[in-house]
Amino acid sequence: MSNDRKNRRDFLRTGLAVGAAAVTPVLKAHAAPGKSANGRIGVGFIGTGGRAQAHLDILEHFKEQGIAETVAVCDVYRPRLEAASKKAGSARMYMEHEALLDDPRVDVVCIATPDRLHAPQTIDALNAGKDIYCEKPLTHWSQFEQAKKIQELATKKGKLVQVGTQYMADENYPKLIEMVRNGIIGKPVHVQCGYFRRGDWGERMPIPDANAKPGPDLNWKRFLGDAPQVDFSVSRFFQWRMFWDYAGGPATDLLVHVFTPVFCILELDYPQRVFGGGGTFQYNREVPDQCNIIADYPDGPSVVMTSSLSNHVPSDTIIRGTDGIISWAMIAGGKDYGVRIVPFAKGKKELRIPWNGMADTSKLWQDLLTCVETRAQPKCNIAMAVRVQAPLSMGILSHRQSKTALFDPEQESIRMS
Repeated sequence: MSNDRKNRRDFLRTGLAVGAAAVTPVLKAHAAPGKSANGRIGVGFIGTGGRAQAHLDILEHFKEQGIAETVAVCDVYRPRLEAASKKAGSARMYMEHEALLDDPRVDVVCIATPDRLHAPQTIDALNAGKDIYCEKPLTHWSQFEQAKKIQELATKKGKLVQVGTQYMADENYPKLIEMVRNGIIGKPVHVQCGYFRRGDWGERMPIPDANAKPGPDLNWKRFLGDAPQVDFSVSRFFQWRMFWDYAGGPATDLLVHVFTPVFCILELDYPQRVFGGGGTFQYNREVPDQCNIIADYPDGPSVVMTSSLSNHVPSDTIIRGTDGIISWAMIAGGKDYGVRIVPFAKGKKELRIPWNGMADTSKLWQDLLTCVETRAQPKCNIAMAVRVQAPLSMGILSHRQSKTALFDPEQESIRMS
């Protein structure tokens, strides 16, 4: 192993695990010095669509506890914006995110816009001096270089970025990291993880107004961002997850959930090479409804990620080591048996650890808001998120180009072969 690679691996062992290993303390019922005058951390929302509704509900709970509150909302679609403002108790409304970032009452920004807008809006928020909760994925599949820029800027500005991968909310990962370090399953060599359901309901978002069109109440240009400047389409606007220009399909929408805990537990760095495949075999959409990614890491493991939207029969996540396995299932929101550890060594007994917070988005918010006060790194921090993004982006590029995606560890860049 080269010295540079060893240094990166040592950094990951001490840095990436910080967020996962921290036990989230009970939040104090006041904000850090310099925060909102009423003692609560002020949160501003950029994007108030379907996913943001869950976050708004969580913030209402924290408001009741005197911890944080929604003070501002931003959306390019006025009807959605007004509904979110009302839900948040007359939060101040903006149709341009730069104006929200100029609001001095906003301490933390929640970014819940289409994937394509995550990176530029996160960068703008960091430059405005805000801590950030960014919905997964960190960036659009085509923007890996932007992901690296976010990490560099967050480090430079001393700001926090929590990526909203809710499977990272569980409290078990520090124990599992320690077990793997101590060799309970030997050397990890192979991983399988998957996400299965029947139906593309996650992508086929409802169309509240079939007659909607660009104008004062719908800013189509801002929705597009740096995507191809195509003519307005009601489906593209309201059902953006079905289109390559704005989303990445199962890879960045679903597999990110099941892969991130694996990444955390095994303290992975960047992959060596990635193969992507699948296709659109059932539903009428651009992004695939069947997705497969194989990510090979230097000296192991090989990680196989699979997803089908045509069949709901699940499969366990399994980490295979030379001396045992770690497995868990993702059924009904993770409320099943939890984690199973099976060492192969003679005299070693099987262990079972029940879930403690699996898929609980409120725990990720609690974690971030605590970190706003302590300045510790959150559970799904930026260093982790950039490295999770790499194999997912590479898998999509491989699928789309029918090539192998290779990672250059010296340049920290992706190239196709």
